[in-house]
Amino acid sequence: MGASFAKQHNVNMSSSENKESKKDAKQGQSSKGSSARPLSIEGPSTSSNVNQTPLQPLSNQPRQPTNLQGLLKYAMDAAQSEDMENKSVYPLDEEKKTFLNAALSSLTVNVIEELHKALQILSNVVNLRADDDSSEYENTLERMADFVDNIDIANDFYKIGGFSVFQPCLNSSHSNIRWRIADIIAELAQNNPFCQDKLLEAGVFPVLLSMIDTDPSEQARIKALYAVSCIVRGHPASLKYMNANDGYSVLLRAMQSPVEKLQIKSAFLLSSLCSKNDSNDVKSTLIKMGFIEQAAGLLGRMNLQPAVREQLLRVLSGMVNDNFLPALQECRRSQLCLRSTLEQLLTELKPMENQDEIDMCSDLLDKVFSEPDMNQER
Repeated sequence: MGASFAKQHNVNMSSSENKESKKDAKQGQSSKGSSARPLSIEGPSTSSNVNQTPLQPLSNQPRQPTNLQGLLKYAMDAAQSEDMENKSVYPLDEEKKTFLNAALSSLTVNVIEELHKALQILSNVVNLRADDDSSEYENTLERMADFVDNIDIANDFYKIGGFSVFQPCLNSSHSNIRWRIADIIAELAQNNPFCQDKLLEAGVFPVLLSMIDTDPSEQARIKALYAVSCIVRGHPASLKYMNANDGYSVLLRAMQSPVEKLQIKSAFLLSSLCSKNDSNDVKSTLIKMGFIEQAAGLLGRMNLQPAVREQLLRVLSGMVNDNFLPALQECRRSQLCLRSTLEQLLTELKPMENQDEIDMCSDLLDKVFSEPDMNQER
């Protein structure tokens, strides 16, 4: 028995040693590889992939689907192509076709139907009191915003009576409703002349301007300015609404507000309007309202935000574009100290960070304060 036990013990020891030696061998190989590339992760190395040729696209593949309706056809074409390669064709039976069609239909959204449901809910917003829960209406507006950024759907939204909810939502006591509907108006108006016309007819323009000036919610003021900007840009007919509703004064007050986003967006809109062709009427209006004086004063502030400073320089550049004489004369008024302000900015701005602003300052100095032009004017 002792001999048998000893024999068995030797066999176990031998087996254990063999395992340990194999383990050491593997670790040795691993350590050699790790010394060359200590942190790399490599795929299996085989002789077949040493000179592997580049992958080539498979022929006769079905076209990739671009929408849910094309998914069923894609799946059927792919299955048929695979079956043909395998020399065995198993046609899709009617039961499977019905199942797949039902599955795809459940994933397809009827946008107009969803908009109708949303309008039905929002028709009750007029009854919402200040202390009521507005979450249902907010969620409805968020779903609506997902659809109306498409121009065709935006136009359909008007045709199904969607614009009727604007006034009640804009006048809601809940700021979360006010800013969301202003955001939707902006999406509807952006690059969409049809909706721009209809929004002006709907009478939302003066309401939005009033929100920019007086709304207690900062977010509502920002979104209202965004909506006004989307209605006005690329739509010359809206400029008469700006004049009729004192819109330029609203923009100037927004530019001087403590809200940085309002400053930037209002200055950006003004620069956009001044840079258009045939914008002399806009420039003349701004000059009469003292815009250049205000811009010169703002540029001289020590704590002016860089983004606001850049937009102000853009507006001034637009004002003096094409050597518009009334703007040049106003900029040269010694009381404004614009020349010294621009020269001071050139000493403070860094070329690596503010090259555009440096270029605008230099351009303004050349256009406004060049000696030949000033002598000619005299």
